[in-house]
Amino acid sequence: MNSKQMKKWLEQQGATFQPGKGSHLKVFLNGKQSSLPMHGTAELGKGLEAAIRRQLGL
Repeated sequence: MNSKQMKKWLEQQGATFQPGKGSHLKVFLNGKQSSLPMHGTAELGKGLEAAIRRQLGL
């Protein structure tokens, strides 16, 4: 899954986004926060995907 696909999936879960530093987005869901790197079509690592989900309680 690349960052664009992950952002779309997070939007479907009800997440909101704010610009972060550089090419990252701050992701907010149910009072929890994570950071999503927006590095074009580069695939996100499985560990990073899992960490973002865990940090947001998904």
